[in-house]
Amino acid sequence: RNTDQMKNTDPQDAKSILVKCFDELIHSIGVFHDNLIPNPDNFRKKSSSFSRALTIIYTLQTSINFEKDLSIAKNLFQIYEYTRVALINEFKTCKLNKSPSAVIALTEIRNTWKDMNY
Repeated sequence: RNTDQMKNTDPQDAKSILVKCFDELIHSIGVFHDNLIPNPDNFRKKSSSFSRALTIIYTLQTSINFEKDLSIAKNLFQIYEYTRVALINEFKTCKLNKSPSAVIALTEIRNTWKDMNY
């Protein structure tokens, strides 16, 4: 039933939801970066921002329409997967590596969605 409601969503509403997802993802990754080196005061922030980022990535991955434009869909999926793997590795090692470059790509995607006209 919720799926049926989403199909009938105004494209502008869908776009604003998507932009908000990107905003939240980029923010969560930033909080994760700020709390990457664990200590007793920030471990919860690190864990919750990490978990939130992975949840949003999963949401974005599962919302890709592979039937509409396979090339774009594959590229988006690869960027999301690159980000997911980078965050997992950084969570384990407590060292920034690839996720800062992923944030740049995510920001570009977010801005493209925001500027898109229907």
